[in-house]
Amino acid sequence: MNIFITEDDMCTTQKLNLARVHKWFEANNCKIIDDANIADKILVMTCNGFSLLEDRSYKRIQEYKENYKNKMIAVGCLVDSHPKQVAEIWDGPVVKTESKKTMSFSDIENLFPDFNTPLEAIPAQSVFRRKEDYREYNLKRRFINIAEGCAFACSFCTHKPGLGGRRSRKLDDILTQVSEAQKEGIDRIILMGMETAMYGIEHKTPFPMLLDEVMKIKGDFEVHIAQFNPFGVQKYYDQLIKTMVNKRITDFQAPFQSTSKRILDMMNRKYFDSKKVSSFMKTLRKENTRVVCRTDMIVGWPTETEEERQDSLEFAADNFDEVAVYSIEFNKDLPAWKYADKQFSKAEVDKIQKDCKEYLFKRGKMAHAGQQEDETALALEANRIKLRESKKAQAI
Repeated sequence: MNIFITEDDMCTTQKLNLARVHKWFEANNCKIIDDANIADKILVMTCNGFSLLEDRSYKRIQEYKENYKNKMIAVGCLVDSHPKQVAEIWDGPVVKTESKKTMSFSDIENLFPDFNTPLEAIPAQSVFRRKEDYREYNLKRRFINIAEGCAFACSFCTHKPGLGGRRSRKLDDILTQVSEAQKEGIDRIILMGMETAMYGIEHKTPFPMLLDEVMKIKGDFEVHIAQFNPFGVQKYYDQLIKTMVNKRITDFQAPFQSTSKRILDMMNRKYFDSKKVSSFMKTLRKENTRVVCRTDMIVGWPTETEEERQDSLEFAADNFDEVAVYSIEFNKDLPAWKYADKQFSKAEVDKIQKDCKEYLFKRGKMAHAGQQEDETALALEANRIKLRESKKAQAI
């Protein structure tokens, strides 16, 4: 059986999940091809979270439906988050991202009942299917997805319906994956997921335990911690700081969104003690001079005051090297839609974003507007590399 897969606009997590599906097809004697015209089945991958990506996904479904209706399967986050809208343009087979199993896309097995090898027999992947997806990234880095889904339910998030609740991978499986990558001579491990701070709670192997075990693996590789909720810093303060001062940890991403308890309540996010997190960040940056600290914040939230915004900006500038300054695109599928009548105008939000970035630039920070087109993302990654190299040189 010949399989054709579209793979545009997908996040890193889904690229890794799709790499697993790719291996599953090959294990069942299928061939992955580059020509849709000779394919027996076509997987049309979709994405959500930003209107630009959603519009592209709808367009992609329409395009492939016109030419390959009898072969096509719609797959991915848009199917989960916007099922009614997808059903309006596509009444054929779909595969949701969310699954009760640890791995995503497991429902795809229902569409291929004659396959002998189950998807769960395929190990988690740390390499993208296509080299071009690395863009400027070093091909010697490995992305280790430590959990599927998310433990939280932020009111602005469209990803949660597609990814479901947190399903942590087993500690030993992750360590095996890191060890195998180390033997390949990789130079960078990225511990990632939609949210990593609450990893392992259901297995009684919390994130600090995972990080300690990863750092015991000998090798000349750096470790990057992605998508770590600041609430986890507060929860694991003492355990984390003991390990994170290790200079092999060179990137720490902790999206905080806002320091205002009132705004965080509207966002349905866990409140964190900004003073305690600031203390952690200051200690980390003093003891581990190599680490690049990154964060996300949301500005222009409905009813946000200038004082609340300024407090968030100062927290970001005081504690992080890079800040992604997001605004929210409200739609009726978001729980936050109930605040839509209080939102700022687009012109107001654009100005707020611009002013925030200018403030951060003046404070010497890398600042950008979150979601990036490829060209801007490449430039941003190049700046990150320069910053890492500068910190590495200073630490010697």
